[in-house]
This record gives sequence, structure tokens and C-alpha cells, in this order.
Amino acid sequence: MQCKDRRCQSNIAVQVIIFHLNQIGDFCFSLPLVNAIKRRYPQSQICSVVRPHLVPLAQRAKPVDAIALRPEALTIAYLPLIRQLRARRADLVIVLPTSPGPSLLAQLCGARRIIAFDNDWPRRFVSERIPYDNRPSLANNLRMAEYVADEVPKRDYVGLLSATEQDRTDAGRILARHGVHDDQSFVVFATLASSHRLSKCWPTERFAALAAVLWERAGLWPVFIGAVEEAENIAAFTSKMSVPVANLAGHTDAGQLLGVLARASLFIGQDSGPTHLSAALGCPALAIFGPTDPQLTGPLGESSAVVYKNLPCSPCHDQAAECPNRKCLLSIEPEDVADQALSLMKHVSAAQRVK
Repeated sequence: MQCKDRRCQSNIAVQVIIFHLNQIGDFCFSLPLVNAIKRRYPQSQICSVVRPHLVPLAQRAKPVDAIALRPEALTIAYLPLIRQLRARRADLVIVLPTSPGPSLLAQLCGARRIIAFDNDWPRRFVSERIPYDNRPSLANNLRMAEYVADEVPKRDYVGLLSATEQDRTDAGRILARHGVHDDQSFVVFATLASSHRLSKCWPTERFAALAAVLWERAGLWPVFIGAVEEAENIAAFTSKMSVPVANLAGHTDAGQLLGVLARASLFIGQDSGPTHLSAALGCPALAIFGPTDPQLTGPLGESSAVVYKNLPCSPCHDQAAECPNRKCLLSIEPEDVADQALSLMKHVSAAQRVK
């Protein structure tokens, strides 16, 4: 599938606007698309339209030239956004969400071409449609990239997102306040996923047991991350741990979190945003999967891996909340995760020495 518009066959400068999805992982999955457009049109100016919580990530995404803030609620606050986008006189708008709102906004900003994924809402909002595989995924974005840019030189997000030197410095100070100094190797744990998908989370007591194993076997200081609303839950089980631990939940902003992940020797988490941030930064990242599909939303790159039992009943996706036993997750033992995590670290270290 190739774009038939003559602008796809030339190297002229273009103004491009991209409406992104709202989740951190989905933003990471969009970076190969943004990168492909930038490589196809080196003189292009790419503006990413994102929700407020994604602004720090967009600021640190290498292919992004400008950022437009999309308010959380559809109110009069959208008027400045529409004026800002109209002023760009966009040649091309790409809409990654499948809800009608972003495509309506794309039309209001006066773009010449609007490309979106195919679904059931009114077709008059867009000029071109790309086939869509049911759920947001990297595969959908790569298909969009192939259509718009003809070629996709990089099919993962590794290296397309980076922590700044200030992020690393700030992270070092925060870690030191919690007992983790520059000479101490540490592992970062993200124990929770989005609040509406808690059924895909490995039990917190197993994370605590895993942390103890990695401390004893590799001397990795456990560092737990999370949002402010997760801090109390994380403190409840980390306070009972018998090994040194740092609870950074609620103590980092997005940039500082990237700095922590960039400094880490290892990351272990769920099918969630921090997993993709770690993988994008090149940190050895191990993700524990149960009811969701690692082929669809697993971390990318040679420095990442998944723990997945591949049971006949999984992935079950939206049925996970009704599962009576969650065998896909509860059959995963801390020792198994520790073995795979340490193996991943050795693999990444060996690959880095070869380079």
C-alpha cells in the first residue's frame, strides 16, 4: 500500500500535525511513525497534539518539532488549540485515535489532507483511511507509516526518546535522598498498570519477593515507582520488606522518571507505560504479561523481553477482570522472573561490549 498523493513522491517541506492517543505506551508506539515521516521529509515540521501528561515525553521525543496541548475536556479551551493548528497551515494531518473528536478537530484546523484509521464514524471528517486491526498497536502505526512515508527505516522506538542531562541529574539527587547513590546498581519496579486495567497486574507481594531475590543474588537495590495515588499502596508492602528499598512513588515528575529509568541497571514491570519508556531508553526491560498479548503491546528492542506463560486461555484482554483464578499471572513465580531478568542483563551487557 502506497500513498498516491504527489506530495508523498517529493522531498518538499511539509507541515504535519499528528493527533496522538492518550496512553504512554501508545505514544511510544507512535514514534516510529513520526520518525519515518521525518526521514521521508527531512525539512518537514511535525507538530504532535497530545494530552497534558504526555507533553514532557513529546518534548524529549527526537522526531517531534512542536507540541500542541489538547485539553482534557471538550470545552471553550479548545478554541486556542484550533487557532494554533490553523496557523500552521498543515499539508497533512494524521489522526491516530479512532474516536471522532480528533478527526473533527483535524478538519477544523483546515488541513489539505487528513488520514485516519478506518472505522464506523462519519467519513466526511477525513480524506483517506488506513485499515485498522481492532486495537491500538505498533502494527497499525507501521501500516500508517508505510502509507505516508513509503518506507519505515526504524520499526521500534529505541533511541527515539531520551532523558536530558538535567533529568539524569535530578534523578540522581532524588535517588540519593532515598539511599541509592551513584555507585549502587538498582532495579526499578513498576507494580501497577492503569487503574481500569488492574487485572493485568502481577501481585505486589510477588514483586516484594522478587526484589529480595535480586538483592540477594545480584545486589540490585529495589526502587519502586508510581504515581502519587499509588504511593500509599506501595508503601504498605515495601515497609514490610527485609531488604533496603526506595519508594519513589509520587516523588518524580515525568522528566525525573525518565532520568531514573536511564540510570537503572534493570527495569521490571507490567504491560504498562513505564515498561515502554524503559525499553525506549535502552534500559534492560522485562515485562510480566498475563491476560494481554505481548505480540501486540509488548516492549520493543533487543534490550527488552517478556515473561509470559502462553496459556490456552490467554490473551483474554477485556475478559481478564472476570477471571476467577488469574492463572496466567499467578503461575509466574518470583524465582522464574529473577532468572530471566538476570539473563537479560547479561545479554544486554554482552551486546554493549561487542559494540
